[in-house]
Amino acid sequence: MKKLPVLEIIKAAYGFVFTHLGSIIGLIWLPMVLITVAAFFVEQRYLDAAANALLTGSSANLGSVTLGLICFFIAWLLFNAIMYVPVVQLALGKRKGGALIHFAFGPAEWRMFRAISSLVGFLLMPALTIGLLVNSLLYFGLNGHALPAPAVVGMELLVLGAYLGLAFVGLRFLFLLPAVAVQDEGPVLPRAWKLSAGNFWRIVLILLGTMGPVAIVAALGQALLEGPQALMPTFGTSSGMAAAQLHIMSMNMPLTQGIGFLVAPLLLGLAAGASAASFTALQAGVTDISA
Repeated sequence: MKKLPVLEIIKAAYGFVFTHLGSIIGLIWLPMVLITVAAFFVEQRYLDAAANALLTGSSANLGSVTLGLICFFIAWLLFNAIMYVPVVQLALGKRKGGALIHFAFGPAEWRMFRAISSLVGFLLMPALTIGLLVNSLLYFGLNGHALPAPAVVGMELLVLGAYLGLAFVGLRFLFLLPAVAVQDEGPVLPRAWKLSAGNFWRIVLILLGTMGPVAIVAALGQALLEGPQALMPTFGTSSGMAAAQLHIMSMNMPLTQGIGFLVAPLLLGLAAGASAASFTALQAGVTDISA
């Protein structure tokens, strides 16, 4: 199994972004504007409804806003495919230059959206369901009685193990998924999994070296503008304090979404560049995805 050259891929990702930043912005700005505006309204509405539910004790309005949040998440996955594919094409040399306005949904975008949706359905949703069930048992107990200490520790370890497993499997699939969706015509997920074999920790290092610094700068900027509670919100021990924190998050939504919009070309370009460079380095090492 072929090993990823970590430093070379990090260098290639930064070189791609700094060389083609204008093209990246041109390719993604329209879908990015649309999804950012949608995120602002949907997430702010959800936060306001959740705060109101905590204050009034009634969750009657949470159903509709939660459904809206789920629909937005599906749209977010779709728009990510629309943004990633042309940028990966640029990184792989399949596209020459950017565009003033770009918004397309073709076979590559469909392959990527379908693959990510499958991962969400078969990995993320079960893991979140397990986490919610375990957290409910820890909070409410069993039949109104608190769980014994060993059971609490065991269930917390179960949740931790589930999330660590989710991170391992998710990175193995997601890191190479954009490049595989663009470059290959066959099944995306088996190919991405096979190519990433034996490279999990190298993938982690590549992501830390590329997207990590940008994410840290964005987080520091958000903390300076909104205060430290933006990164580590304190919900307190009462429903009133939790509702107040949700209200603060809702009021800060323009800044939060604005920062995300500004760093999106860098984060997406680095992720796409790293995925494309890694795929190029690995594609000669694995040819049989059925093995």
